Amino acid sequence: MSEQIDIAVDLGAVPRPLPDIVTFRNFVVNPPKAPPQIIQGILHQGCKMILGGTAKSNKSWGLLDLAFSVASGQQWWGKQCAKTSVVYINFELQDWAMAERVDALCAARPECKGMGDTLSLWNLRGHNADLTVLRPKLLEQLARHQFGLIILDPAYKVLGDRDENANGEIAELMNEFEAIAQGSGAAVVIAHHFAKGDSTSKNPMDRMSGAGAWARDPDSIVVLTPHEEDNCFTVTSILRNLPQMPEFVLSWEFPLMRVAKDLNPEALRRPQSKNKVCTDKEFIDQLISTTPTSRASIVAAADKIGISRGTTDRYLQRLTESGLIACGQGLYWRKEQQ
Repeated sequence: MSEQIDIAVDLGAVPRPLPDIVTFRNFVVNPPKAPPQIIQGILHQGCKMILGGTAKSNKSWGLLDLAFSVASGQQWWGKQCAKTSVVYINFELQDWAMAERVDALCAARPECKGMGDTLSLWNLRGHNADLTVLRPKLLEQLARHQFGLIILDPAYKVLGDRDENANGEIAELMNEFEAIAQGSGAAVVIAHHFAKGDSTSKNPMDRMSGAGAWARDPDSIVVLTPHEEDNCFTVTSILRNLPQMPEFVLSWEFPLMRVAKDLNPEALRRPQSKNKVCTDKEFIDQLISTTPTSRASIVAAADKIGISRGTTDRYLQRLTESGLIACGQGLYWRKEQQ
């Protein structure tokens, strides 16, 4: 039997030695410091993030917008980004198509300035390959720079012969992304698509297509689920190292996704056979009076029509923040225009 050869090792990518075992005493005396957050509340430098969504949910536009935000230190989807060097590795679009997208985003985001030296584009359409084979070549080029964020789009272009439904094979792929993060010191972000069918019937982290390793491995997951409003998406985060964020809604307004504070994130697009959640108008009409009412009374009334306490609190917070209802001294009431 011939000896099995590790392709990555054969290409010169030698694994790093294992770190030393550290006693608890030494660990608490010299605790490791958390790296800077590339996206506030979502992603640390050196960690991995996956953006999941349906086909044609503008994931690539969103990731290019993220590159602009980080390279210029601006907000991305309402979250502040640290300014650092970014490389967007494009495996899908032709050079001219990428140029058109960059022009559109530059026009839409005039606040993103001074990116001449902090934003890099690496157009590799036609060079798609198994990431195990491609990684040493990528790291060779990346080592010449000091990027804080590396975006690879899309993930399926570097699958090679792997089966996206096979846990072992996808775990190997995720190890390759981890090696890029460790080798470069940068955060690594990739995009992946949803499985076919009704995504709302699944837990958000299970909506992506294929093996469970797609969801289990990344440090941060941001999921875009179609909203009942056209061209809108509910954003759900699953975060390993940071507190979970409240869900919110994005509206696609070419060429950007913009935060839609007035839309209910729980109003997901469902098959016609499934009932929609309570709309904002229905919630206000049934539960919010023109007379100031306590939260406890609203929660009790909501419970009678099948709305949980947690859901009621989310409605109250969001509708108050969006100005659709008024709040004061723990009381809620319907505004005159309602």
